[in-house]
Amino acid sequence: MAFLNSLDVLIGLIVIYLTLALACTVINEWIDATLHVRAGQLRNSIAQMLSTTDSDSLWNDFYGHPLIKGLVRNTSFFGIIKRKDKPTYISSVTFRRVLMDVLKKLVTKEQIDTTTPFSQIESTLKSLPESAIKQRLITIIEDLKLNTDNAAKRLEAFQTALDQWFNESMERTSDWYKRRVQLWTFFSGIIFCTVLNVDTLKISQYLWQNPEARAAYVQAATDIVRSTEADSAVLASLKKQLSSGDTLQISKAKQQLDSLTTQLRIQITQGTTIPIGWETEEIPSDNALWGYWLRKLAGLIISIGAVSAGAPFWFDMLKNVMNIRSALKVKTIGKES
Repeated sequence: MAFLNSLDVLIGLIVIYLTLALACTVINEWIDATLHVRAGQLRNSIAQMLSTTDSDSLWNDFYGHPLIKGLVRNTSFFGIIKRKDKPTYISSVTFRRVLMDVLKKLVTKEQIDTTTPFSQIESTLKSLPESAIKQRLITIIEDLKLNTDNAAKRLEAFQTALDQWFNESMERTSDWYKRRVQLWTFFSGIIFCTVLNVDTLKISQYLWQNPEARAAYVQAATDIVRSTEADSAVLASLKKQLSSGDTLQISKAKQQLDSLTTQLRIQITQGTTIPIGWETEEIPSDNALWGYWLRKLAGLIISIGAVSAGAPFWFDMLKNVMNIRSALKVKTIGKES
């Protein structure tokens, strides 16, 4: 029974961490939408891929292409400030098609596209002005000639190689963005946990001493898991959208996130309150002051680290812990009967 109570305390903490992590997700979305961080990093990555002796020319041609212009979104703030948001995602197929089009401007004799015979593509690329992108494309051509004996399949292999080149670059871009989002989440966690006085040690003690509070959080967790498992794809979709770091994907998940956070607030406020906030904090006398602040600092650091793990982590953790609790409860009831 003591272990089951400890598990309930953990569930209560997970629900709190999840709520704060979702709030950090909203903050991250706002930062990205305001500063265009992901879109800017995408542009920088593509600019590096299209580097030539005149590095700006290909970049401008690429983003001026109709296929890319079609991905631009018109946004406004408060209905007054209007701007055009550059795309935060470009598919490998779109990149390949646009690349072939912009390369035509560097070719003096022959035009190329994705349906041009491989031999013609090879001779045309070799006629490009000396540049980093020419060296990259020629390297791809030479590798294909060594690894693909069937000449008829080289065109398809060339297209696949271009897709792979783009996808590898986007993976590096995505990794950079995820690290940036983790940094945002960390700082957001510091602000939330410090301002709200989210002390894990104090909250754990409160939950351990209050069975009603534990029951309220377990009920909230049960409702969350039940609501997401009602459609088996919802939870997986949310985790994918949240972990992708893509602002557009996060925006698609916003309605589901709003529903979950609203449900959390209702379930928690109906059942109990938790010791969050500085207004109820009782600071001890001078003799115990150092011990108090050391314990307080430890509790806040634990909370900040937990929130920094992100919403996808706590979605997974909540589901797993609830499954363990259900199995233990069934086993305990079986022994008692």
